[in-house]
Amino acid sequence: MASSSKKTRGKQKIEIKIIENEDDRLISFSKRCFGIYKKISELSTLCGSEILFIIFSPKGKPYSFAHPSTEFLTKRFLNPNQPLHETTDAPVEAYCK
Repeated sequence: MASSSKKTRGKQKIEIKIIENEDDRLISFSKRCFGIYKKISELSTLCGSEILFIIFSPKGKPYSFAHPSTEFLTKRFLNPNQPLHETTDAPVEAYCK
């Protein structure tokens, strides 16, 4: 039978506040950053969306995720009036038509 004493606390709700211990803060950032990347990748794949995501670590190091590419999306962001036929997303073009 299962032991009555648990080895882990399991999934618990945590209070949202700054993590005082710097090492714990960096570990939490790393884990949560990976989770965000995974969700952004899923969103891009499932919806055919163009995504540019930039986040800075507590140490100031930038991390980014872009689909289809950082250069393409930066140009698109700087020129939002770019026609859809110049993009790489055929499903979005078909939907708009």
